[in-house]
Amino acid sequence: MTKWIKLANFGSGFEADIMVERLRSAGLQARAGGDTGMFGSGFQGPTARGVDVFVLDKELAAAREILGELNDSG
Repeated sequence: MTKWIKLANFGSGFEADIMVERLRSAGLQARAGGDTGMFGSGFQGPTARGVDVFVLDKELAAAREILGELNDSG
């Protein structure tokens, strides 16, 4: 059975969505989720709890590599 695993937490929905799309462009399955409080799932601004990005467990290593490349280039 395939499971969703948390890859990282981002400070805003906008940042999380960018990461999700970067992962998807590499052929990985990814989704953003988390508690944005009263603002709802479409909120793109900063949140106190952040927004989590999840990938499939079998794709975690590849996703970490992409995340590492982005962190190294920033």
